[in-house]
Amino acid sequence: MKSFVDKLNRKESLKPLFRNTSLSLAISCQNDVYIMELRDNRFSWRRMTDENPDVWLTGERDSIMKVSTGEILLRKAKKSELIQLEGSLRKILLLESLFFLSNSQPVNRTG
Repeated sequence: MKSFVDKLNRKESLKPLFRNTSLSLAISCQNDVYIMELRDNRFSWRRMTDENPDVWLTGERDSIMKVSTGEILLRKAKKSELIQLEGSLRKILLLESLFFLSNSQPVNRTG
């Protein structure tokens, strides 16, 4: 996930889309809980302390990696019960957009 956060911070195309937006995501996997946070147009990754995140994502490491790399969509993973997801619909959709856009390939434009 640290490399995922680094990738997000390097993607300049995401910055205008998430301006003035905040999001905190708690990822619980194998007895560890980490926070991915978007604040002031910057993503960070750290161990969770005493906080109340916007979204909780719980699951096996493999399932979480598949979601974060775009191999499987967030809502599809939830529906298939590969992960558990708690949070407001708005924040979950924001998170799904973030996962999708961070893994999309640039469009080659001709003409």
